[in-house]
Order: sequence, then structure tokens, then C-alpha cells
Amino acid sequence: MSTVPLDRSEEHDPRARGDPGQRAPADGPGDVVRELLHALDGVPSELLPSRLCDAVLVLLPVSGLAVSTRGEGGGGAVPFCASDATAGRLVELQSTLQEGPAVRALEVFAPVLAPDLAGGSDARRWPLFAPRAVEAGARAVFSLPLGTPTVVLGTMDLYRDSPGMCRASDLRVAMLAADAVTVLLAAFGHGPAPVEGVAAWLHDAENHRTEVYQAAGMIMSQLKLGADEALALLHARAFREGGTATEVARAVIGHATDFREND
Repeated sequence: MSTVPLDRSEEHDPRARGDPGQRAPADGPGDVVRELLHALDGVPSELLPSRLCDAVLVLLPVSGLAVSTRGEGGGGAVPFCASDATAGRLVELQSTLQEGPAVRALEVFAPVLAPDLAGGSDARRWPLFAPRAVEAGARAVFSLPLGTPTVVLGTMDLYRDSPGMCRASDLRVAMLAADAVTVLLAAFGHGPAPVEGVAAWLHDAENHRTEVYQAAGMIMSQLKLGADEALALLHARAFREGGTATEVARAVIGHATDFREND
């Protein structure tokens, strides 16, 4: 897949949050880490995920963002934090449909930029994800991988409610922020007592993916299928109903949905 070119002449998004002049210094990831740590100083551990997204959001001219981690064994995305419902929805959609900028960013470990999901090459590249993303309120999505090429932690996904490529300077700040988020995620997962609450929060987030596999097990029992076939049916039901895999899984677990009926 070719790298999406940057429009270096694009004007700053008038709907952007914050003033670019007020952003953290972009000299290196350490500067951004310090800015984020300052923003998170004294925040209760259970609120750290949401405050992390808020802290990153003020650095960038975007409508919203989400940070997600990879599920166990490289499975679907596990939401860590989202600045709003649209950002969270984009994570769920890509995890359910298994296509989109974040999915590709994990595959190639490089930023994947989609400046206009309503038409052109972006809509053609992701025919399932693009229209659903636009329906959710996102016209442009920019996904950056977190971690290293050998240890991929997840992605940071930025969206805007209007189309347009991000400026080269904004992409640089976003990449520095992604490096900083990688450092903080590593601290959340392996740090001492002050971040134990966040480690527990991460465990709870992983349980959302566990629901999908639990529901797949129930579908396997209902229809005498293998695991791959059951997961495929679950994702197909989510796509057909316009929902997410997690929503369908919860309906199966709660016995509101039985795949022996009409499937």
C-alpha cells in the first residue's frame, strides 16, 4: 500500500480544538510525555484513561481521538480511551469489520491517513468501513501505530468531522504524541502502585473482547460449527444489523439473540 501524500499547503482546520501556538513543544517525544504527565498529575487512576485522551486532544487539530490496544494473541482492538462516542464507535467498527485505517496501520506499522472517507480512493479502499464511519460522524481518519515493529501495542486513531489531509507539522506532533502514549501505556501496564487502577481498567477492557469469544462459543454449540465459522457469523450479524461485534455478543450471552433462529 502506498503512503498517502501530505498536503503541506492545507490551511488549519477552523473547527480544530485549541490554538496550534499553544501546543506542547515538538522537539521530541520527551517534551510531549512531560506535557501529558503534567496534565495527568493528581488525576485519580480510574480517570486516567479518559484524561489521557483529553490531554492528547488539545495538542492536535482534530475532532476526536481514541487509543486502543491489541487483544490477546493479536486479536481485535480493545478500547483504552476515547474522547467521544464517535471515536469509540470507530474503534468498534474497525474491530468488527476487520478493515479500516487502524487495521492497516497495525499490519504495516506506519501511519495510515484517510483524508476523505466519503469518496475517492479512501471509500474504495475500505468499502465496508468508510460509509459506516461517515454515518458515525467521521469524514477523515488518521491512524498511528503504538509500540515498535516487533512489539505492537495498538493504535491511536484521530478523526475529523470534515474532510482534508493533515498538515505535515500536525502529523509530526501526532507521531510524537503516539510515541508519548506508547511510553504511558507501557507504564500503565507495568508500573507501580500509583497506576494499578489503570492496569485493572485495561484488564476490564480486555473483558469486552472476551465477551465476543464467549458468544462465539455459544454459537458453536448452537449450530455445531467451528470457532472461525462462529466468529464469522457473529461479525456478519453485526454488519447486517448495523451494530458492533460486542453488541451482538452481549445479546447472545444475554439470550436475546439465538443464532438457531433465522441463521
